[in-house]
Amino acid sequence: MLEIQCTQCKAFIARYRGSGELVWLYLDRVVKPASLAKLKSAANKADLPILICHECGRRIGTPAVREEGRLAYRMSKGSFKRKGVVKAMTTSPHTSWK
Repeated sequence: MLEIQCTQCKAFIARYRGSGELVWLYLDRVVKPASLAKLKSAANKADLPILICHECGRRIGTPAVREEGRLAYRMSKGSFKRKGVVKAMTTSPHTSWK
């Protein structure tokens, strides 16, 4: 899980299921905010707005369609920073330790 922030003003952009270098932000993997996650149901690339920081207006990504029609944003290098988010540890009924 990654948290994406604007490099200019440090505003929260998105929480994303993924890891590693972030070149493409696939809308079907966005967890938060809901306004960005719901864009995955857009009909095509023309329906997607440019991804900008809601605080300072900096351009973060441009709309694109990837393989098999997956909607995504091509992330602008240097306009965002990402950091890993650690999930809270929960006990599982399938483990022997308590």
